[in-house]
Amino acid sequence: MRFAARLAALCAALACTAAFAQSAYPTRPITLVVPFAAGGNNDVSGRILAKKLGDLLGQPVVVENKTGAGGTIGSQAVAAAKPDGYTLGFLSSGPVAANVSLFKTLAYDPRKDFAPIARVTTSPSVLVVNNDLPVKTLDDFVAYAKKNPGKVNYGTAGNGSSPHLAGALFESVAGVQMVPISYRGGAPALTDLMAGQVQAVFNPILEVMPNVRAGKLRALAVTTAKRSSLLPDLPALGEKFSGYEVLTWNGVFAPAGTPPEIVAKLNAAVLKALQDPEVVAKLQELGLETAPSSPTEFAAYINGQIDHFGKLIRIAKVEPS
Repeated sequence: MRFAARLAALCAALACTAAFAQSAYPTRPITLVVPFAAGGNNDVSGRILAKKLGDLLGQPVVVENKTGAGGTIGSQAVAAAKPDGYTLGFLSSGPVAANVSLFKTLAYDPRKDFAPIARVTTSPSVLVVNNDLPVKTLDDFVAYAKKNPGKVNYGTAGNGSSPHLAGALFESVAGVQMVPISYRGGAPALTDLMAGQVQAVFNPILEVMPNVRAGKLRALAVTTAKRSSLLPDLPALGEKFSGYEVLTWNGVFAPAGTPPEIVAKLNAAVLKALQDPEVVAKLQELGLETAPSSPTEFAAYINGQIDHFGKLIRIAKVEPS
């Protein structure tokens, strides 16, 4: 009896210690893994969020870039990390959703190996055309493409990239035939668009809008179901073609098994960060719209996005590597 009582007391003490450790979290710096190179959109937006989270949590949130294989190396590092809240991932639609269908095998299962914390932003792309193309509106472009099957080239950031998938879905829903031209990223595709080597691109806001505002290119629509608050004067492709939506997104993830109390605390911090006007303004400058969510909402969103990107990749006839 005396031994049993001591054992029960010890278990209770350990439980209290664990509960205290979680309620006191964090007590040391947190690493936020960005699976893409420094200086890119994912990296810059991740650092904006990390700085604010550090202020809110009372501990530094340090960005670590782990690049390679379309974001899979950094994502795998997050999935394999100790689930104690001190290694998080700032992951995006590519490694979490699209790569499920782009790769024959992944070293992680996005549905099982992560604890989603919160979605942070979404970002539409923009259908932009060369000024010499005789079209002024989206309807003009659809009509022109139908009259000239196979004669409209659109630049992409590579096979299976978001611009490629956006163009392939557009071909499918609009009933047109265009030709995707692959480049090593969005910038060279944009250069050839301005030179007239390709006639259109479906590129991120940040890449195209400076040239649109300078009168060098013409924007026709955003690649979303509804109009974007960032470009409210542009029609959404989903307004004309029901079900059309191709956007990128990012969010904060922890390894699966992270205690619910830590997940809840991190979610509250992310949501509070996204209410800060300075944070919102900096993200908007990058062409990103804040899109906060609960962990449960984010998990459901991810499930839907894995299926959605799988459909897009099949439409684009991209073979997994």
